[in-house]
Amino acid sequence: MLEILEKAIEVGQSLGAQYVELRGESGFNEYIQMDDFRVNALTQRVEQGVAVRVLADGAWGFVTTSDLSSLDEAVKNATSMARAAAVSRREPIQLTDVAPVEDVVDLPIARDPRYVPIEEKMGYLTETTKFIKSYDVRITAVTVKIMTASGHKYLMTSEGTRIQSRIMLVWVYPWVTGKDGTRLSAARYEDASTHQGWEFLEKIATPEEIGKQVAERVRLQLEGVPAKAGSFPCVLGPRVIGVLAHEALGHLAEADLTVNSAFNGKLGEVVAAEGVNMTDDGTIAGNLGTAPYDDEGVPTSRVEIIKDSVLTELMTNREYAAKMGLRPTGNARAESYLYVPIIRMRNTFFEKGDHTPEEIFEGIDFGYYCADFRGGQAQMNASFQVGIQEAYEIVNGEIARPVTDLSISGIATDSLFKIDAISKEDFPWELGRCGKGQNAFVASGGPHVRFSKGGITFGGKH
Repeated sequence: MLEILEKAIEVGQSLGAQYVELRGESGFNEYIQMDDFRVNALTQRVEQGVAVRVLADGAWGFVTTSDLSSLDEAVKNATSMARAAAVSRREPIQLTDVAPVEDVVDLPIARDPRYVPIEEKMGYLTETTKFIKSYDVRITAVTVKIMTASGHKYLMTSEGTRIQSRIMLVWVYPWVTGKDGTRLSAARYEDASTHQGWEFLEKIATPEEIGKQVAERVRLQLEGVPAKAGSFPCVLGPRVIGVLAHEALGHLAEADLTVNSAFNGKLGEVVAAEGVNMTDDGTIAGNLGTAPYDDEGVPTSRVEIIKDSVLTELMTNREYAAKMGLRPTGNARAESYLYVPIIRMRNTFFEKGDHTPEEIFEGIDFGYYCADFRGGQAQMNASFQVGIQEAYEIVNGEIARPVTDLSISGIATDSLFKIDAISKEDFPWELGRCGKGQNAFVASGGPHVRFSKGGITFGGKH
């Protein structure tokens, strides 16, 4: 494919384009869904295609095609589109300079999911369903989904970048409901890898491990006490503080969204309590959002969004780095060749603090410990609401009874100033997907973080 892309680059250059970018993909995608032992979805797709992005006269033109024989025509069309769009632009688009890269990136995959027999995949779904159903007689319905992808992608630009890399994904997602009398509950769990093959589901996200994670949360919901409404001191665990970092704060620091967010104009200002640090890092070995380069060929990096309580950096692509006078951080990502690369998070988290796990809970007479979330949403004004699927009362500094029907909300930029303790232990990552017009696989997390009263509002019963 590289030779075909090379010729198409030359076409764009001959037309006088400022910049030509071609992203080619070839691969295999599969999705299977099992509902209570019944397979209700099974799709496999083998495809290849190329995304053509051209900057001409200060505007973008974007065309995708699965017909490699018409690639020259796609480049011409993208160039024409850019020039037509340029007429209405107030300011021409510019790209920050980056050094061209030539590299081949591979992954040491033990078992390519493309070649795993379908019977083995069905066995995984069946065993997961069986384990969950046997965990508690009150579990009434089990849905398990798996998605895999395998292939290669290619990036070539008119500036000399030539990158070939591996596409790899294994993903599992169970959704489980339970009933005890009139009480209903539901829980979900998600695990994935973009650096391992089918062996990830054999050794790490096993039916027993995945089944236990989700089934235990259903059990706790069925046995929990009702939540109280109001504001209380609380501790957010790694998975919940991670969703706060990503949904309620991380999106504010994506440069294409910052202008309309609560972080607008606050670079260099104190935005959090003392000792708070929050980072997006695309270089953490083996993590879900990690890659050596983004989809513009920029090396990924560690972006210190909040450092020592100060809003220090934003995540950028080449266009916004030039527009805002910032460095290119390697955060341009596209779901596939069908999409334009946009600014996306990778591994977003709160940094560790200096408190022991025991100290985090000390001094809380009554409050809540939120260990896992079911779903959530946030707005550009930093308001957020998150449903909690695993929570406990904190009584006299100790974790007490499980809690059901709990939700949390607040204004994240205000909540940052209510952080009064951050633990120093290592933490597990919450692995999942982010939607911003297109999907991206991301990780989020952080250590246990304590908020004083007024930092988080709890929804429940009065």
